Amino acid sequence: MPRTREVRAFPLTDLQIRAADDDAAQLRFRGRAIVYDSLSEDMGGWRERIVPGAATRTLGQSPDVRFLINHDPNLLLARTAAGTATLAEDDSGVMVEADMADVSYARDLAVSLERGDITQMSFGFWVTADGWQGNTHEVFGIDLDGGDVSVVTYPAFAATSAELRSAAARHTGRETAPEPEAVTRALAEVRAGKVLSAANRQLVADAHDALGALLEAADRSAPGPQAYPHERARHRLRELEMLASL
Repeated sequence: MPRTREVRAFPLTDLQIRAADDDAAQLRFRGRAIVYDSLSEDMGGWRERIVPGAATRTLGQSPDVRFLINHDPNLLLARTAAGTATLAEDDSGVMVEADMADVSYARDLAVSLERGDITQMSFGFWVTADGWQGNTHEVFGIDLDGGDVSVVTYPAFAATSAELRSAAARHTGRETAPEPEAVTRALAEVRAGKVLSAANRQLVADAHDALGALLEAADRSAPGPQAYPHERARHRLRELEMLASL
């Protein structure tokens, strides 16, 4: 079964940003990328907690982790494999320290951080061990190899995979399909040039999951009179995928 990448965000704490030394133009960054034992925002009737020690195993294997801006691979600041970034675990979570590349967007980022315009970090990872305590999803193990830590303008703590959202819905008894009228309104707002709100972004993601399940079921059926609705659903799914990436 293929791994599914997850994305979570936390307030940026323990922030330091300064010149590497008096003569160097290079900037050094320090901040907390992962916070342990802290409940997430409401993720649709459930919350998530990353258990202390969740990153111990992956950090012991020297993972290759990029330090990015907004998870954008084109805005690479540093990388553990290059020795320009390091990740260290303590009782409170995982700290990242990086000697940022001497590029214009790193200098621009330093200004935004110092002004307090950017105040959050996010990380991309894979869950390796988890469980449930009531309506709390507890993450006991994560894999960071091939993932990233990012400073972010807009956090995406609720950017959970379709598999995890579906499992949470089953666990909390809130597994309901989005109303078509609401999805249509969200699509209309985007077509009108409006920014997709957090609520509508989640609505689009839920509709994407529901359509994906429909298509999976349809793919298991023999061709028949439902071919046109099936193709129409595929078209709507592609449209939702594009909108969800906005």
